[in-house]
Amino acid sequence: MRSKFFWLTVVILVVSVAVISYLVPRNPREAAVDIIPPLGPVYEPLEDEYPPYDYEEPDIYEPEEILPPDPGELELANETLFVAGRYASFLTWGYFRHSSVEEDIIVTESLIKDTYTGAVLKIADIIDMENIDKALYLLAGAVLAYAPQAAPYLNMIDAGWFAHLVMDHDSLGVLLTPDIAPWDLGFMYVLLSYEDLDETFLLGVELGLREPPRRPMVSLTFDDGPTPYTDMILDLLEEFGGRATFCVLGYRINRHPEILQRAIAMGSEVVGHSWDHSDFTRLGSQAIASQITRTSAAIEEVIGQSPPPIMRAPFGQLNNNAINTARDLGYSLLHWSVDPQDWYNRDADAIYNGIMRRVTEGSIILLHDIRYPTVEAMRRVIPRLVEDGFQLVTASELIAYHYGEIEPGETYKGFRNINW
Repeated sequence: MRSKFFWLTVVILVVSVAVISYLVPRNPREAAVDIIPPLGPVYEPLEDEYPPYDYEEPDIYEPEEILPPDPGELELANETLFVAGRYASFLTWGYFRHSSVEEDIIVTESLIKDTYTGAVLKIADIIDMENIDKALYLLAGAVLAYAPQAAPYLNMIDAGWFAHLVMDHDSLGVLLTPDIAPWDLGFMYVLLSYEDLDETFLLGVELGLREPPRRPMVSLTFDDGPTPYTDMILDLLEEFGGRATFCVLGYRINRHPEILQRAIAMGSEVVGHSWDHSDFTRLGSQAIASQITRTSAAIEEVIGQSPPPIMRAPFGQLNNNAINTARDLGYSLLHWSVDPQDWYNRDADAIYNGIMRRVTEGSIILLHDIRYPTVEAMRRVIPRLVEDGFQLVTASELIAYHYGEIEPGETYKGFRNINW
């Protein structure tokens, strides 16, 4: 028999279902929706009207468009020549035009290189500056022939007009740039014939245009003296009409002053080789300067004149410090192109053969006047060189003839001239 609680639960469920059925419609689409009327009139904005509140357009900064400059225009002409199997000439000239500059930029590059020595030639290596007036006269004539209207400006002509040169096979090319010559003709390129320049053109012998003053040159140089062997070498030079360069050590100078005086009287030269043969690459600038100046002062005291501003470093050893110190003192540096190693070979035949196998016009020969085998070798070398047509000159003479004015800080080694 069911309890009263059971029947009470059933009654409650039946009543609940009846109430829910009454409140929820059978078709959801027929459900009623209560619409709450607005409290006031509805505002409908027009499509072209601003919102109903204050609004300001922000200021937006748009930078001006920066365009790249117009590309520049480069107009260049070139001249490249290789003369006598030795001299290489390079010349470039023209203008660089660009929208960022008011005037054209002048572009000029020139170079003449001696491929034997590796040296870049200066004007003084090409033109005899002591006789520059002749070259300037010829240049003025060439300019007038090219542009007669340039005549009023020729009173301004000077050595600077030879700043850009080209060595051709039969003439010297001269480029005059608008910044050198103040006329509105742009660049001007004129030629001066070697025949007209004659001896004013210093390289005529090397180009085969002129005979050498006498005959091919070589320079015998002797290190580490003076010693009694130096006097024996002077005997040979005197007998065969030769000259040489003696690179002396300062501490030995006063031991044999008469030998150095004799060398000078014979036309040879005496230069420094340091005071005590210290390696310059192991010394500071002050020590190197002392080695050079102290030796030069001792030479001057003995021979009564200043030695040439050239010296040979001990062992031939140089670094930037040594080169810069010598240059600051006004000295150039003497090296060599032929080394028979007489400092190692104590045999006269080996020394003789070492020289004769390598010697040529322009050679600077390294020797030492502190050992007798070198003297023995010279008894054969000196007469043989003279017999072969060489003239024995000092190193300074050879350098001055082949290189022009001796430049401080430059190292001169001699060279091999295949034209002889």
